Amino acid sequence: MKRISITILAATALFGCSKLDEKLGSQQATGSAGGGGVTAASVLSGTYDAMRTPFQDQSQWWAAQEHTTDEVIGPTRAGDWDDNGVWRVMHSHQWDPNHAFLANTFSDLGRIIYSATDMLRLSPTPQQNAEGRMLRAMAMFAQLEGWDQVPYRTNTADPTEVPQVRKGTAAMDYIISELEAIIPNLPAAPVNKANRDGAKALLMKCYLNRGVIANRATPAFAQADMNKVITLANEIRVGYSLTPGYFDNFAPTNNVLSTENIWTAE
Repeated sequence: MKRISITILAATALFGCSKLDEKLGSQQATGSAGGGGVTAASVLSGTYDAMRTPFQDQSQWWAAQEHTTDEVIGPTRAGDWDDNGVWRVMHSHQWDPNHAFLANTFSDLGRIIYSATDMLRLSPTPQQNAEGRMLRAMAMFAQLEGWDQVPYRTNTADPTEVPQVRKGTAAMDYIISELEAIIPNLPAAPVNKANRDGAKALLMKCYLNRGVIANRATPAFAQADMNKVITLANEIRVGYSLTPGYFDNFAPTNNVLSTENIWTAE
């Protein structure tokens, strides 16, 4: 055993770094805006990619919304289905800050907010600006709904800066103001990108839920907010219709309606 240990140590010495120049108190390196080929378009594309994890991963935002209610129950089939009890903890509301699914959701939503904000310092076009701010508003809305607080940075050039935090009504009012400001600069299509009707739908949810955010125990709903919900819903439904086949909604090409997408039950 002694000979083996000596051999391992010798190999580590030969192939390890020959010099470690450690500078105590050094800071994380940060690049200048637009440096190294980084553009508003590339950061915006990365922000779209960042949306996938919290909003498409079944263990993240969907699980936080569904497994914590009676709408979804995760059945157990031996140990591999139970995942060490994480689903039961969510369903019974016994989680703590260390619950991986919820902690990862909050973190990944924050990554979207940071990335979208970072894009704004790279001289985006008006449409890029609006798209990034809509993605940021979606992530902020999710954080507000789930945790009642939204950490954010106005200075993304220094990622070590301690974030500020908006809570409750202040956060909701900010999200509403952002969506109302960007709608004119958003495109009407395509449906798989930030667009005008998508922003209106999110804005509608903000007005619908504003009373809950203000007081979760005993919410009150202002008539002016409810009128906004109706107005926005009427604006969105113009030009849309239900698909002729229900399962079209789940087809791989559900953004292009065709008879090929209509599935029939055997």
